Amino acid sequence: MKQMILILMILALIAACTPQPEEALPTLMPTPESVSPATATLAPDEPTAAPTNPPSVRATLPPTWTSSPEPTITPVPPTETPIPLFTALPTLVACGPFDVDREQSAATFVEGTPSQVYWVTVDGASRYRISVLNGFNEEIFFDYAIEPTYTFKPDQFEAGQRYAWRVYPEDSLLRQMCLAVTGDMSPAP
Repeated sequence: MKQMILILMILALIAACTPQPEEALPTLMPTPESVSPATATLAPDEPTAAPTNPPSVRATLPPTWTSSPEPTITPVPPTETPIPLFTALPTLVACGPFDVDREQSAATFVEGTPSQVYWVTVDGASRYRISVLNGFNEEIFFDYAIEPTYTFKPDQFEAGQRYAWRVYPEDSLLRQMCLAVTGDMSPAP
């Protein structure tokens, strides 16, 4: 619709700029040239003929816009192997049973005493990275353990606060092997 309006405006501008004879007034539709009226002549054995209409003259419309199919972009195969933006952690079969050992780890402990947590071992792990998170999910402490247990010192926690601990295994190249598992811990008076 906008294109038709634009075309009509351009045609009107062209028509306005074209010199016109002074007698002719601009019209929107051209008028047919004067045609002499038809005269009827009777043939000897023909009935009276009806008058014929003058030929009709139509204005030529401007060309219309037709859409064409959009060009398709054919992807060019890369000449080099693309470098991934990040390295995904592999899902190892060994990670299947990795979790917090909830039977041995307690969510609360007596204030002023050491707190010990446990988790399930992972085959191929050379060490475990363990950390403590405060109530704002900020890491406030981390350390490494070889065995699937860790004992926290009693002075690491404040009474009345909630904490969480997080652990994940690392391989011999110190890469994280599995997703971290988390347990709750809070000192009780």
